[in-house]
This record gives sequence, C-alpha cells and structure tokens, in this order.
Amino acid sequence: MVDEGRIFELISYMVVSARNLLDETPLYGPFRLVDAASRLIALLEQAGEAPSELKTLQEKIESGKYSVMQGREEFQRYLDSLVEAIVDKMILHEKREVIDEGT
Repeated sequence: MVDEGRIFELISYMVVSARNLLDETPLYGPFRLVDAASRLIALLEQAGEAPSELKTLQEKIESGKYSVMQGREEFQRYLDSLVEAIVDKMILHEKREVIDEGT
C-alpha cells in the first residue's frame, strides 16, 4: 500500500512547483516533471508495486536530471534519452501483452 503522507507530499510538490513556475526559468518546468516522475516511482517501489523497468528508469532520471544546470542543449539531450528509454520500454511492454494475449 502506498503511504498516504508521501502521496500528499508528491501532490504538494507538484502543485507548489506549478505555482513557482510562473516566476522561474522555463527550464525548471521539465526538470520538475522528471523529478516528480522519479518521486512517483519511489512511492510505487516503497509499496512494492514498481516493476524493475521503472526502477531502471528512475536511476536514469536521477543520474541526469541535474544536467539542467549545464544548459538547455545538454538538458535537451538528456530528456531525449529519457524519451527513447521510455519508448523502448513501451514497445517491449506492448510486445509482452501481445504474447500474453496469444497464450
């Protein structure tokens, strides 16, 4: 079961981030989104409901999210690599579903 306090904390982070983005640099928006994704995966993992693919994705998020400090181009490359990783996982997941449905 997911801890209600941690869920509230994540939602609070997201709402306060939305407000802060009105006054922050535009690059903080994407940073906050990937950070929220990482926090969500951590919640799922704590509840024992995170597949290993999500843990791998979280590690990728954590290893590169601060590239935002290195500039727009570096952060964009990092985000592109995250998108590629997610697409690869989605394709793999869809193939598994097709195989599971066929058996």
